[in-house]
Amino acid sequence: MSYNYIFTVTTGRSGQETLYKTIKKYTLACFCEFEPPNINPILPSFLGEIEKKIRRKFLEKNELLGRGKVITAFENGEVNYIKNIASRRLKSINTNLAKANANYYFDISKFYARGLHLGFNELIGSYSLVFLVRDPLLNMRSFINRNKIFELDNSLPSAKSNILIMNEKNFSKEEYYLWSWSEIFLRFKEMEKSKQVKKSLVFKTEDLDSPRKIELLLSDLGIQYMNIEEVKKVNTNVCAGNKKTIVKKKDLGILKNFILKVPDTYKELKNELTASLKKNEDLNESLLSDN
Repeated sequence: MSYNYIFTVTTGRSGQETLYKTIKKYTLACFCEFEPPNINPILPSFLGEIEKKIRRKFLEKNELLGRGKVITAFENGEVNYIKNIASRRLKSINTNLAKANANYYFDISKFYARGLHLGFNELIGSYSLVFLVRDPLLNMRSFINRNKIFELDNSLPSAKSNILIMNEKNFSKEEYYLWSWSEIFLRFKEMEKSKQVKKSLVFKTEDLDSPRKIELLLSDLGIQYMNIEEVKKVNTNVCAGNKKTIVKKKDLGILKNFILKVPDTYKELKNELTASLKKNEDLNESLLSDN
């Protein structure tokens, strides 16, 4: 059986879990994974968290996820190492497809675009891309609310492997995530030029609760599906006890300043960032927080 592979390109904090649950629930002959390899702990409560850390270190390693050495290898141009990791992942993917009697594989992970894409591009004859994209200001604010370690999932902006190389010396923590959004945007534009990419689609996070738009996405990808009646968005920040994502007034100034730092050669990127700024400026003042 020939398989159809679909990979998401995304910064993260863009509704991946909502998309994953919707695809799992409504599609036919499609095997979908969310940031594989997943770790489902056997032990309860806090012991489960300890178990997950041990298994991530020794079994379902960060490298298979796309973190750690994969990001370092991407920075150093070590494509053969990344290809080896992607090959191990592809073997697991094909095994799961055969077990599920599925002919479509849908990978939903922010790590694909952090380096794994180089390995898969050398191993797979053809595949499709879905750029799952959120408004850059909302995306940045969501990451800040999550209070994550930036370097765990990203190269530094000054790394020579980046498309948008910037000196992060005077960056605010918000600018790191505006840069990450920009870099992933540019990587998607570069990835879709590959001869192996048979289809590249853009899907906005704000449309995740629209059954009709999700059905159109699945139709464009050739995936069979059941009638989608309702989609409930999953807010993983709120579920984790973090703040709801609301753009703050100070965020507008931060984005304005960041846009000025982006070289004029990246016109399309600057247009996207400027559109976000204008949209958020036009929001009713009551929706913006002074905090």
